Amino acid sequence: MTTATPASDTVAGYRERVLRDTAAIRLPDLESHVDGEPLFRSASPEGLLTLTVRGAQLPTAYLDDIYRFRLAQYLKRGWLNEGLAAAADLTSEPYDAHALQDQHTLVVEEETGRLRGYGTLATTRSPARTLLGDDAHLPFVVERDYGLRLADELGATTPSHRVWEGKRLMRDYAMDRSQAAVSVPWWVYRGWAEGCVQALAEDGAAIVGDGKPNGAILQLSLLGFRARTLDVPALPADPTDLFAPMWDQQQRSYPFVLTRADALRPTLTHLDAILASGETGSVAARLTAFQEART
Repeated sequence: MTTATPASDTVAGYRERVLRDTAAIRLPDLESHVDGEPLFRSASPEGLLTLTVRGAQLPTAYLDDIYRFRLAQYLKRGWLNEGLAAAADLTSEPYDAHALQDQHTLVVEEETGRLRGYGTLATTRSPARTLLGDDAHLPFVVERDYGLRLADELGATTPSHRVWEGKRLMRDYAMDRSQAAVSVPWWVYRGWAEGCVQALAEDGAAIVGDGKPNGAILQLSLLGFRARTLDVPALPADPTDLFAPMWDQQQRSYPFVLTRADALRPTLTHLDAILASGETGSVAARLTAFQEART
């Protein structure tokens, strides 16, 4: 049995409806609704609040809105198969109970509660006490997309739960040009990196993901990460994959592995000072100058 692809007007109507319904996702009084202490918390001079929390610390309605935001942002960027999404009438990116253990970094406007930035560290989907080399290990997305075996890169006896996957680091595509818009991606990285520091404190831990050399991989190096990139091409995109259009880009992405956090803290402390200053200009340029002065 095959699923019919919706007519173009139906797909266009779906896109219009989703973007309209997610145009201004708000998480009102976010901080007061977090159960327990966040992994990271900071407020900026531009009125942005950044929190990194586990999914289980959030109300279900807020977690639903986060996955609505994720779907809409990929839809706006053209990184979503709109025909498949329309056929399934998706109103949010599908997620399951594992999202409760994932780390979610949220950047919201304090005054409005509007969600402006997001990133995640996803935990393994493998059963408890699974090792990377076990048959029961469920591949991370980067393993699936590139045909990788992390057991070959990190060791077959590495516990799956000590590996985290970085994904979906993004700014609201609809933000007008402003200093807040400049700082949002860096606040996402800041909260996300704090989660990385804590995760990498465990023996044998690693952060994995993929990115472009002059994009995420460069930004990780500016944060102080020592990223090991793997020269492995992505497998051909599965046309039935909801996110297959994301691979139709001119610049190639590479898998990366982060296994050390010892160089992070000085850079993150400097990034805190940059973001707290409220000064205009390129954050990347100031981090580059900081890194060059330390070498």
